Amino acid sequence: MAKNFLKAISTLNIWDHQREAVTKISEYIQVSKDKSYLVKMPTGTGKTGVFATLTRIAHPEKNYLIVTPSTSLKFQIIEELKDRFWSKIQLDVTKLKDQRIESLLPSDFIKTFADIKKEKFIVVTTIQALQSIATNPNISSEYQEFKNLVDCIVFDEGHKEPAYTWGETIRSFKKPTILFSATPYRNDYKVFNIDKENFFSINHNYSVSQQFLRELEIKSVDVKPFTTNTFVNKLLTEIQKVEPLLIGQGIKSPKVIIRCENAEDIKKIVTSLVKLKKRVIGIHENFTNSKNYAKQIPTLLEQSKYDFYIHQYKLIEGIDNPEFCIVGIYSDFKSTRLLIQQIGRILRNPKKLANQKAFLFCRDEKKLRDEWQKYLKYDELLTNKKKLFDITDILRVNKDVETLYFSGTFRELVDVNNLNLKDSILFQKKINIYLQDGTLKFDQLCSFLIEEWESRDYHVLKSQIISPDIFLILYIKYENSPLVKSGVFIEQTLAITFLKVKGNYIYYYDSMQSSPMRQLENLKPISRENLVKLFKDKRSVSKVFLMNTDIGGNNIRNKELQAGAMEYTAPGLSDYSYFPARIEGNISDSKGNYAKRYVGFQNGRITDFTNTRIDFEDFSAWIELIHQELHIKTTNNKLDGFMGRFSEKVDAPSNPKPTSILLDIDTEIIYRHGYGDDKDELIVEDYCALINTNNEFVIEINNEEFVFTINYESKVEKFILYCSDFNDKIVPINESEQTLLSYLNGNQSFRLVLDGNQHVYAHKNFFKPSLNITSKKQNLDINQLFNPYNSISKISSEKGNIKLKISSNLWHKNTLFGLIARQGNGYQDKALADEFNFEYLLCDDLGSEIGDFIGLDTINKRVVFIHAKAKKSKLSASNFTEICGQATKNLDFLTPYYQRTPSQNIKKWKEPWALKDVGQVTNRIITGNATSQQFWRKYIELISDPTTSREVWLIVGNMFDYNSFQKELRKSDISKIKSEAIQLIYLIRSTWNSVSQVGAKLKIYC
Repeated sequence: MAKNFLKAISTLNIWDHQREAVTKISEYIQVSKDKSYLVKMPTGTGKTGVFATLTRIAHPEKNYLIVTPSTSLKFQIIEELKDRFWSKIQLDVTKLKDQRIESLLPSDFIKTFADIKKEKFIVVTTIQALQSIATNPNISSEYQEFKNLVDCIVFDEGHKEPAYTWGETIRSFKKPTILFSATPYRNDYKVFNIDKENFFSINHNYSVSQQFLRELEIKSVDVKPFTTNTFVNKLLTEIQKVEPLLIGQGIKSPKVIIRCENAEDIKKIVTSLVKLKKRVIGIHENFTNSKNYAKQIPTLLEQSKYDFYIHQYKLIEGIDNPEFCIVGIYSDFKSTRLLIQQIGRILRNPKKLANQKAFLFCRDEKKLRDEWQKYLKYDELLTNKKKLFDITDILRVNKDVETLYFSGTFRELVDVNNLNLKDSILFQKKINIYLQDGTLKFDQLCSFLIEEWESRDYHVLKSQIISPDIFLILYIKYENSPLVKSGVFIEQTLAITFLKVKGNYIYYYDSMQSSPMRQLENLKPISRENLVKLFKDKRSVSKVFLMNTDIGGNNIRNKELQAGAMEYTAPGLSDYSYFPARIEGNISDSKGNYAKRYVGFQNGRITDFTNTRIDFEDFSAWIELIHQELHIKTTNNKLDGFMGRFSEKVDAPSNPKPTSILLDIDTEIIYRHGYGDDKDELIVEDYCALINTNNEFVIEINNEEFVFTINYESKVEKFILYCSDFNDKIVPINESEQTLLSYLNGNQSFRLVLDGNQHVYAHKNFFKPSLNITSKKQNLDINQLFNPYNSISKISSEKGNIKLKISSNLWHKNTLFGLIARQGNGYQDKALADEFNFEYLLCDDLGSEIGDFIGLDTINKRVVFIHAKAKKSKLSASNFTEICGQATKNLDFLTPYYQRTPSQNIKKWKEPWALKDVGQVTNRIITGNATSQQFWRKYIELISDPTTSREVWLIVGNMFDYNSFQKELRKSDISKIKSEAIQLIYLIRSTWNSVSQVGAKLKIYC
């Protein structure tokens, strides 16, 4: 090595380990090698100083590309290289050789390249920017020239981004590459092809002993109950205890980092600290810059404005301020590596002051202490062994062993390097089929697949292109044994992946059933119409698994039906709302051999069940047969008719416009949220709303109207609800839980009818309901449920009010309760009175109720649960949501074998019915001279009789305009039906189905 280089760095005011690192890197650069060089330095030990010394003092004659994981770090490095580092070590920057130090962006690559190509340069960019430049065909010639000019690549913490996005880009330079990392792991070794025996390392304990880093203390802030406020208060108490020590260390203004899991939690912590008059800023990609919020880390100058910094991932890097000395963990990291990097932000000790401490506060002190100690132990191992270790070191095969006695015979060890995958691997009859537009080429998909498997840390043993359209990959998947609590015991599984591209069809198989690469995940599986062809011609469907598009809380979400031949079964009331996720049945081939076939419509999966695996030739022939069957023009009226009963899951419409929304919020979720500062009980006036042309709708809660905007995000095919003041007013009772708005968006817990009424959005998917939604067939026509009476339609009050009070120990005549209690008598409508005729009538309203009323007709053997509702709206699905929810909640009491005795209800029946402003009814048993126990015995006697008719009545008063509803039902064009009527049809048919499931009849009186 040149004497002038050694002399130049020997006189610099840098730390000894920085000087040693530069020397080792220089030695690596001088000797051309295929492998990359690792520099392992804990955060805070001066790696930026190594960058600067290497590029500007040791080898200024070379051109450098420095790649960083973030924009903030990029600008920080540029500042250090230009001036800041040299000011720290008191070196006159004018004495350095001239070099162009530039940021590199995709938008100005041509200009930047023109500026630097005739000079010595140091270019600093991000992983994302470099990848964008590398894949831009319009600048490919300039980019190739730039690659030729680069002499050396410096990579900072490359693990931050998935390897498949940039691994090949870096390797394509074919230049010496130095990777800086505080926490290297196997993927780094693999992507960069690091020399595992020649690297530079400085361990953490040494750095602390030499006072480069502060010593870490881990303390608990576990509190019960754990909420935002209790966490903040406990953390502040603990900070007050250690603050004098930190100030005594010379930290004038100790700064605190608090780590959260999401933007909502960040806002909660910020709000809590603002109330306590603390100087706080929340940092997240989704925030807009304002008083207490920012998208990016404040500059060093601006950092003096705040003492508390709340983030998710932003502050894991890019902070060089030694005033940061405390970390509070509100939400744990999912990776120890991220935890180590976070801790590194508070350990900097640039002045090498003695007895320096930093503090980590967390809920699970033992868990984090164990993670920290394991990191230190691994760190020491690298130093002592002077070698890098990974999984391959544990599982290395002894190549001296060629033959073993195993599983009852002598077996030769498989040599994967000489293995012909086509001749040696067995397959199962399983395949996923995707449809594309021809833009994905075979060679592209092969490359994507290799990179995807490497990004998942699969160990690719061998890949082969078998034919112009078939690609095979043999790989090992490593997993830690689920039996091991905290240590490591590696389990490995050999797996094969098959890829075939035939025209617009892509066939994909993986023996581990690993999810496909993102390029295939974004494609749609082959259509249901085509997949059904695989069950035509000497085939029958014996089983179907159905998922419900009706997302009501009391509805069956999924069900499985089985029969000898499903296509010959009768249709059900609710078939229109279900979509078949998969079907199974028997198939026969030309030789008369039978097999069981499974077809999944959601993922285009086809499986033929066999007892043995098959070789490649048979597997290829089976796929070819499937391909032919998919293209045969054939009809099967029975099977087509059977599939036509159900909703069809379809692609998202090109521009979906919702016209109405029905929120699906379980009562339990409502109870877990409150209104206002006092967290009053939530009272939702209407769960259903029309959506106007501006994509706005209004929900009234606790007499306050909240205006929502609903937007469709086409990239993820989801709808997102926005309401500026909703989270301020509607808050979780337990502050650690998510907000109600987050719940709705995260679970997509709503159903939408889209413009034209041809599509419904539910279960995070789009569906096209079957045509029988407004069917007039006798067994499907919902008109048979309605019993219109003028006397009912005029009533606007359910139980009464201050003007319609109880009199003569009975509800007011102009209320639904009054009409029911009088059994329709006195309303000049004999037909209505004849509907009742109960010997026993009981009011079960208030508290935990089976129904508003229970009627027993011992002569005609009838048990009737009666539910009443009266509200303002005329065609509202929301009003029906409430009464239908009540009706379906306790249907189990209508089954003859139900054993539970409603003790609380029977006790309630002995007490009067009373409601403020309405009055009191002394005896809940309105008709029939019976005690509560006698009534229950009569009920049991009737319900146990199989000849008893069981009925559920919905009496809805003036909240429902029967004539308007009939007008909508008579429309032959479904796209012309009002969206609120469509929602109502879904809801009524769903309730009808639920009632029918227990053998009861549904009747609606209006």
